[in-house]
Amino acid sequence: MNDLDRLNRRLRAIKLTGLAFFVLTVVVWLFAWFFAREWREVMNGLILGEVGGAYVVFSMIRQGHVNDDTQGPLLFASGIIGMVTRWVVLAAVMVVALKVPHINVYTAVIGYMLGFVLIFAGLYGYVRNQNSIPRAR
Repeated sequence: MNDLDRLNRRLRAIKLTGLAFFVLTVVVWLFAWFFAREWREVMNGLILGEVGGAYVVFSMIRQGHVNDDTQGPLLFASGIIGMVTRWVVLAAVMVVALKVPHINVYTAVIGYMLGFVLIFAGLYGYVRNQNSIPRAR
């Protein structure tokens, strides 16, 4: 298995882990909606933040330029555009969390940051083990 296949498998695992976190959050949100009403604000914020965090994962994986030969100014511009769009999504998440009642702002930030945590944790293991696996030549 070459490096590109390993990277694509790792990116797919990151997406599936993020989806599993979101499904778990929705299940807990439904539980809070019916049984634990004091958790509603917290779970509303977490779901809002995770939607923004899903964009983080999507944009960082989609704009990773794994399968193309983007270099130089185009790669730099793509990185800047990705960073700006992630800031815009963070601002939108925060405005919604602040303006809409019954949404916890702190858990919205935590949910948003979960996207970065998934990317970092998922790719850390890939980078750390990159030199320990023999490469086919």
